[in-house]
Amino acid sequence: MITNPAAAMRMLITYVICIPLAVMVGYLLTNPLDFGTLGFLGIVAALILSPIFIKWHYPIMVFALSSPIMMFFLKGNPPFSQVMVFLSLGIALVERTVSSERRFISVPSITWPLISLLAVVVFTAELTGGIDFHSLSGGDSGVVGGGRKYLLIFTGIATYFALSSRPIAPQRRRLYLALFYLPGLLVGVSDVFSNLPSPLSYINLLIPADIYSSGLSELGQFGTSFKRFAGLAGLASAILTFMLARYGLRGMIASGRLWRVGLLAILCFVSLAGGFRSSAINLIATLGLLFLFEGLHRTRLLPVVLMGLVSLCVLLVPFAGKLPYSIQRSLVFLPLSNLDPQAVLDAQGSTEWRLNMWSYLWPQVPDHLLLGKGFGLTKDDYMVMGAGNTLAAGAEHFDASSAGLAVSSDYHNGPLSTLIPFGIWGAIAFLWLVLAGLRLLYRNYKYGDPDLKLINRFLLIAWIIHWFNYLFIFGAFQMDIITFATQFGFSVALNGGMRGPAAEPAFAPRIKPVPSPQTA
Repeated sequence: MITNPAAAMRMLITYVICIPLAVMVGYLLTNPLDFGTLGFLGIVAALILSPIFIKWHYPIMVFALSSPIMMFFLKGNPPFSQVMVFLSLGIALVERTVSSERRFISVPSITWPLISLLAVVVFTAELTGGIDFHSLSGGDSGVVGGGRKYLLIFTGIATYFALSSRPIAPQRRRLYLALFYLPGLLVGVSDVFSNLPSPLSYINLLIPADIYSSGLSELGQFGTSFKRFAGLAGLASAILTFMLARYGLRGMIASGRLWRVGLLAILCFVSLAGGFRSSAINLIATLGLLFLFEGLHRTRLLPVVLMGLVSLCVLLVPFAGKLPYSIQRSLVFLPLSNLDPQAVLDAQGSTEWRLNMWSYLWPQVPDHLLLGKGFGLTKDDYMVMGAGNTLAAGAEHFDASSAGLAVSSDYHNGPLSTLIPFGIWGAIAFLWLVLAGLRLLYRNYKYGDPDLKLINRFLLIAWIIHWFNYLFIFGAFQMDIITFATQFGFSVALNGGMRGPAAEPAFAPRIKPVPSPQTA
């Protein structure tokens, strides 16, 4: 007979809750991939893991921001980062209500443009049919989709506040730097596990296979099929980004450690394996700006680097056609005459349909300046887009004349993706946010802790490159909001806010006594 009340309570919980729950889970596992089963198991797992999330939600959220993990057991397959941002922000708000010491880092110059942007988005959505998802039935307005893009904007705004909910302690800065950049390594899984037999292939439920690696291939001049290894390129880019932010370009090429120079060269080469010209342009811009910002052009490294570049160009001209197809496609913007003709034609076709779509859309901008068209999609819009026309995958290979991407607001152009959906008001709010973020990053770079000089410099350069991409290469308003807000929030958390010049110590002048007049 049990006489201990505590032991009796534990036994009661075991019999009343745990055993029926275990029986239910065992029964549901007979059909493990059903959405109802996945949802129930997800709720059970969340309850079990809730103490871990409550205590460690912030580092888990930072890890999730650059990870490619998808929550496949939730409706709509939302990214892990999206779930963790809202979860972490919710926990931070609860902590703030119960403790006056849990204060968010206040940077009004960033907060106000974010609030203004949120107001413009909500106001536009309400006037253009509301926010709805394709999986749900449309309302009286006939809008049945487009809600995913609105959700991305809300996620971007929430990301800033989630990151700025607490400062990062100085002794943990290197840890959070690794958590911020290195989870991108997982994207390399998309190039590997898509070709493995079951059950190893189930890893793609968490990390989906990239379309360029899982079946979309290119045909070279000799009739050979080539793949673009976007996952492998993402893996190399994650390592390269972390090392440049951690050590700087000087620490990579002038530290006296030759393995870093070799690793830099290998990572630069592999990061082009995705076949994206923007990757090559961003790589050149990043290395060039780091070279200038770190003052390496005023050192003896300048002639060495110039000789290395000349040697690379001399080798590239005759041997460019021997490089892997995906590398050649990344380099087609360079004046190289011996590249694979198929790679050149494929890249030119990608450029032409973009230019055709932009020439069709720019005359429509004045019609949407006062009130944007929003992201709402009707049933007719889905018919125009075409059955099975996925918007985010393989977009470069769709016929621009079908206007499917234009209808779905996937303009592949930053200014268009802002002006048409949200008009001049959205453009003003977004420009306000971006310029305020530039001021934040610059002040933290100039006045921040010397231990953060490298990462603050890298974040500033990342802003310059991403703004250039938004304007001229590839921009998507709903995605750029996430990128910029993440940069700003991480800078605020690392530096404890927006830094400024140190206050000069008060100076109290010493008053010399007036000598007394001499008497005769």
